[in-house]
Amino acid sequence: MPLKYDDKAVEKCFGHYLRFNGQQHDLIEAEMRKEYPGWSKQNLYTRGKDTNRKTGWVEKYGWDEALKLKVATSGKAASTSAEKLFLEIEATRERIKASLDAQGGLDRDLVYQHRDYCKLSIDALTRMEAARDNLDNFVSMWERLCAWLPEISLEATRALLAVGEEVLARAQAEFKSGGR
Repeated sequence: MPLKYDDKAVEKCFGHYLRFNGQQHDLIEAEMRKEYPGWSKQNLYTRGKDTNRKTGWVEKYGWDEALKLKVATSGKAASTSAEKLFLEIEATRERIKASLDAQGGLDRDLVYQHRDYCKLSIDALTRMEAARDNLDNFVSMWERLCAWLPEISLEATRALLAVGEEVLARAQAEFKSGGR
């Protein structure tokens, strides 16, 4: 018989679900097991059909809608501070460029400022891209791939899962060493 969890457990799980942006279910499971040892990430998923259907917590409690709201409201704060900084740098660079164009490019100070803001823009964009290229994002992509790949090909899913441990170990080593 499946374990029953109280409202406190559901609320705690919901907090983790939002914290991990609805992804990284293994981490959600690890966090939940600290307080609820028998808890499984299977509680999140709806599974089965017809009379054997078991509604997962995500569907049962409407967590996807709450996650969309969280992303819509907190994401407007420029997704990350790096993205916000990049947008500020770009806006300033564009204003300098417009001033340069209006003056015919004769103001040396503006030329140097534009050059400096171009460098800042490139640096900020490079750092932003590097921040996205990390183990957590790789694992998140891996989980999404494992979720939707069976709809395309069970054979491909089986092949991928057969080497899954090696792929994840390699990813961990690559990201730890800074390689790509």
